[in-house]
Amino acid sequence: MEFIWYGLAIVAWTVVMLAVWRFYMLRSSGSLVILRSMPAHGAHGWRHGLIRYNGSCVEYYKLRSLSPVATIAISRQHTQLVNSRQPTTNEGEFMEPGTKIVNIVVGDTEYEIAMDARSEMAFTAWLESAPSLRLERVDPREAIRHLTQKRNAT
Repeated sequence: MEFIWYGLAIVAWTVVMLAVWRFYMLRSSGSLVILRSMPAHGAHGWRHGLIRYNGSCVEYYKLRSLSPVATIAISRQHTQLVNSRQPTTNEGEFMEPGTKIVNIVVGDTEYEIAMDARSEMAFTAWLESAPSLRLERVDPREAIRHLTQKRNAT
């Protein structure tokens, strides 16, 4: 019976330390956002979190998660900005004044991201500054492998 209590104490300590680590690692970096997957109806499906820019990827960390890894990773090479809009009356009840909602498509998945004006401007600039897929640098080993496959196919 004593081992069970020690085991529970170790698990509780681990969860607390993970929460503290995540809080201190994420709270000072990134932009606060509210995100939801589409299709969604009304004011349902919104999840608070933050986004961090990591090179050609934006990482979304859900607020109510203890996971040390991002909940969603959005690659800007495969993301299209569809439009932006103002929150509806129902959405405005739990969003800050001045919030804008950006609608994006990542591959086959559609998201809405609510953020303040500065975060929206930064996100839009980050998306629009992405190099085209043709201009992206290719790993030399990958290029050689690709060329050898073409030669072997003929």
